[in-house]
Amino acid sequence: MNARTKTTSMLASVAVTLLVGVTVYAQTSPPSPYEVRAFTPAHPDLARSGGVPAQLANEEYIEALARLVYYWGYPSVDVMTRTSQWETMKQGPGTVLGIFPGGSVNTGGCLSDYMAPSQRMVVTPNNDTIYMSGFADLGREPAVIQTPTSVPKQHYWTIQIADVFTNVIHQIGSAAGTPGGKYLLVGPDWKGQKPAEFIDVLRMPTNVGWIAGRSFAAHTPEAKGEALAVLGQMRMFPLSQNQPGPQPVDCKAVARNAVFPPGLTAEMIAADPYAFRPEWVDPKTFWDGLEKVLAANPTVGPSDAAMADQARTLIALRKSDASYKDLLDRAALAADVSLHANSRYEQVGTDAGNGWQRQENGGVWGSDWFGRAQAAVIYIMVNDHREAIYFIRGTDAKGALLEGRNTYTMTFAKDALPPMDRSRGGFWSLTMYDKDYFMLANSPNGRTNIGTVSLDANELKFAPDGSLTITIANAPPADPVARANWLPAPDGQFALIVRAYVPTQSVQDGSYKLPNVERAGPSTVGVGATAGRQ
Repeated sequence: MNARTKTTSMLASVAVTLLVGVTVYAQTSPPSPYEVRAFTPAHPDLARSGGVPAQLANEEYIEALARLVYYWGYPSVDVMTRTSQWETMKQGPGTVLGIFPGGSVNTGGCLSDYMAPSQRMVVTPNNDTIYMSGFADLGREPAVIQTPTSVPKQHYWTIQIADVFTNVIHQIGSAAGTPGGKYLLVGPDWKGQKPAEFIDVLRMPTNVGWIAGRSFAAHTPEAKGEALAVLGQMRMFPLSQNQPGPQPVDCKAVARNAVFPPGLTAEMIAADPYAFRPEWVDPKTFWDGLEKVLAANPTVGPSDAAMADQARTLIALRKSDASYKDLLDRAALAADVSLHANSRYEQVGTDAGNGWQRQENGGVWGSDWFGRAQAAVIYIMVNDHREAIYFIRGTDAKGALLEGRNTYTMTFAKDALPPMDRSRGGFWSLTMYDKDYFMLANSPNGRTNIGTVSLDANELKFAPDGSLTITIANAPPADPVARANWLPAPDGQFALIVRAYVPTQSVQDGSYKLPNVERAGPSTVGVGATAGRQ
């Protein structure tokens, strides 16, 4: 065999080897889904760059779809990221950093007082109720939802059960007249029979859900004791841990189980509230986060199913080609900027009278992915709007941004306080938040809100004509009545919420109007004014 023949033989052998390799690859690597392959034009290499317009048009469609999917998926990535507490709290229910209730999978923790104003884990919490909270993965096993059997008359409590997208699926409690006992919370694929001890089966459209309980507490030790007695009966725990009869907990003991991530201490958090402020949705890793959401929740509700399919296609497309990965990652960054630009208290919702706004479908989002994403940014996990209405604002009566350097007043005429259904525990409050939608870490008079919690504690002073004027300012007012009704503001921009829990019909249909927020002038400290709690 001459050299040329040997060379030819070697090349033939190499060719056979390569062909075999190609054949093996084709057999072991399935093709991309049709929806992914269809984004490549059938004839991209037409003469004179004839395929370029089609490719650009396809990329424009992909980018537009990606930005929509970002809004749609944002709340679910937020919720899924928070389930990291399953590992942090794996030793049992307690409090993350000593300030936020949590537990392992299908387990809720509870607080022993209002949520600390210094916390920076969740935006816009209330300071009217004491919380319990936990995250469920019903794909692992069902969870037990225990409701209180001993509740004082007219005491407000609720357990809000939301899916991974923050859609409120079940809202049980005093407003709904929910009986005390146990309910079985199950995922979309659960098949079984209701255990004899359980009142009902509550089905969820997704495996992962967020369960949050609230028990009302006025600003008195007696009211807080009552709230904790009810809250200790409100629980979530795995079905495998169920025993006959009620299984209450001591929330004071649970709250003492404070768990800190490595490198953080209670002293560090006290010195700097922003020492732990998680970025629950990182746009740079959004698609990876969304893939985890869909892997944990292969089934979603009917309003989310079509978008879940689109999201899976984009995730597969991102993996198929580096250029598509770059395109989708840029689209996520752009969408995140847009979402946070429109998710501001001065912009969200529609007119509710006298400068206030509201999202009329709060908590019950359906296919309103835009509103749901905005809510996830500014006040994630709002209740079903039939349970609680949130009136928000970031401007004064003249449409100027609210600023701590000014003094504002809000006056309720005689007998014109927000009409709540007190027979079912209804209450209202006006709460102060800074520009990032957190409470003042160190309020000068210890107050972060004014409302039923203050009225029940006899803290406020009414005018001789029966009206109530709330003064909103950074500095304490000189007038003693104004100081008694003072809601401290930060020194910069701020925002306000009026919560209306168990609203009467006039609040629900909009015929009742909140008073406007009027600018009174620059905030000044009065001579001899004190900053003590009133």
